[in-house]
Amino acid sequence: MTEKRVFLLNKVGFVWFVGYDIKWFVMLGELRKYKETHGHCSVPARCSSNKRLANWVSKQRQVYYDMKEGRSSIMTAERVDILNNLGFKWKMHEDNWHDMLDDLKEFKERHGDCIVPQKYSPNPQLGRWVYTQRRAYTRNSLTKERITLLNKLGFVWKLRKSRTLIK
Repeated sequence: MTEKRVFLLNKVGFVWFVGYDIKWFVMLGELRKYKETHGHCSVPARCSSNKRLANWVSKQRQVYYDMKEGRSSIMTAERVDILNNLGFKWKMHEDNWHDMLDDLKEFKERHGDCIVPQKYSPNPQLGRWVYTQRRAYTRNSLTKERITLLNKLGFVWKLRKSRTLIK
């Protein structure tokens, strides 16, 4: 079949994978139920109670990325809109990083600095995240954008062993 015919069929909404379409909407229903229960669409990959849904969510991100890169994909603009309207996050790691940055901003407002103890009991995840940012910076694996965002907050990259600032 020519590319022109494929394009024209896609333009009129031709359904290429009937079985997959039905399964897609069944899984979308499961995702909606998950969101009603948990308040978000971020099904953990290690979700033992809903492994099938976790795999489906991961697959949506994969086929979306393929579509964005111009590769053959079963993702459609309509499905992207449906998932966006549901609050679906396409880049989990990026979104999680920015959520933690927001937590760090709150910490700074309360404490006046960004020196979060590694074992910070009110938010243990924040302490680990700050430690991870320092380690990534040391290993040159932190993006310039992230370094800039952290620097704007007054992030301290190096601490003495006694947890005091290195000047």
